[in-house]
Amino acid sequence: MSFRVSYRADKGRAKVLSREFSNFNDAMAFEDSLHTGGVLPVQMHYYISDEEKDFKSVMSYIGIIQDNDLYIADESPNASDGSEQLFIAANQLGFKPFYRFRSRILTDIKFVILIGILTLFMITFLFLLFFIFYIKSRNARRERLTEQYIEICREPLSTFLFTYSLEEVKALSFDELAALFNTKDFKKSAFKNTLINEIINLNKNLKGDFKDKLRMIFTTLRLDDYSIKKLRSRNWEMQATGTVEVYEMNIDRAAPYLDKLLHSKNFVVRSNAVRAFLHLSPDKDLSFLSKQSYPLSRWQQMWLYRVIKNTPSKGKIDINSLLKADNESVRIFGIKLVRLLGRMDIIEELSEMFSHASNEEQYEILRTFKALAAHTRIELVHKSFQSDDLKLATLSAELMGVIGNEISVALIIEKLNVAHPFVLEKVMLKSLSYLDREMMNWAVRHFQRPQLESIKLHLNDGLLEHV
Repeated sequence: MSFRVSYRADKGRAKVLSREFSNFNDAMAFEDSLHTGGVLPVQMHYYISDEEKDFKSVMSYIGIIQDNDLYIADESPNASDGSEQLFIAANQLGFKPFYRFRSRILTDIKFVILIGILTLFMITFLFLLFFIFYIKSRNARRERLTEQYIEICREPLSTFLFTYSLEEVKALSFDELAALFNTKDFKKSAFKNTLINEIINLNKNLKGDFKDKLRMIFTTLRLDDYSIKKLRSRNWEMQATGTVEVYEMNIDRAAPYLDKLLHSKNFVVRSNAVRAFLHLSPDKDLSFLSKQSYPLSRWQQMWLYRVIKNTPSKGKIDINSLLKADNESVRIFGIKLVRLLGRMDIIEELSEMFSHASNEEQYEILRTFKALAAHTRIELVHKSFQSDDLKLATLSAELMGVIGNEISVALIIEKLNVAHPFVLEKVMLKSLSYLDREMMNWAVRHFQRPQLESIKLHLNDGLLEHV
């Protein structure tokens, strides 16, 4: 800011403008001297950046500076009033806005937190960007290396399979076999994994002597030791990979190492370990399943049965331990095995567990009785036929059509006296037609229900026999 004073000199008509004052006190002193000398009228002029402003505009400008803490007011007790003190402070302040503003930023905790979050975000973004590029380049490098190793492995493997006989392959030593691959990377894990994958892929597609040659190459090159080493790893992916490798290549001596993986928390490891253990174990012992706390999925049950089905000594498989397991899914699998393996010797155990079994177990037991035609269990079937459970009653009615007697006919006639859901009535009439067709016709005529008439027509239609 700057200041000037206008006055009339020597009683002239024209006003004279004083020199520019940068200090308000000097301008006021000059104005006072004019008053003392009798020079009138006198007027103070205010300039902001060399542009003249009225007093109101100057006060507004000073107010903006004061509200934004751009100066420290000089609270001198000698000041006559607030306006003079404000002008003096605005004029005399050593203004350093950059340092004041920086200090204020650092004392504002919310602003500091915001800046910290933004900085952390930028650092994280740059780190992730670098990590993505690193992973991408590493995977690309690994793929190129794998392609090179595949080209190295294919020709020697083809030579072994189509040029060498099984006896010649057996006669080769580790050094002789390794030398044919002609690579310095034979001891590297990446090369071993590539070689194992190539051998397993060929083993899946070839039969006869070719499988024996591949297994001989696998063991001679000590790749079985490398696969077993994976079983002892703490990484679940390594464990699962090693399990598949020993399973595909029939490495019998790996069975003891699989024992610790049978109850793994990881589903993939546990599933592959159970399959490999049953495949490699000579006695096909299922006792480990009775200790399993995890549910046994239908997919697991399917390939477990597939392994057991190809076992020559099916009768030696201990199913009783499965029926006594704490895990319901294991007990249900045991009941299915009784049916699938035709174990008539375990029918008595199924009858004993029927009363305290769950609904799902009772359903499987009735299906087993039907598959094995267990005529001696007809009394148990009659009791379950009286159940309020629709599915249990339906399965019992269906089973009575296979193993039923005169009592079964009477129970079905009695139950037909009251209307029931279509599914149950259809099964009852179908079983009744197997046991006593005349009684079925009588029941339909006697009870005179349209639904029974429709079911009878359905059963008598040869085209709808299996519908």
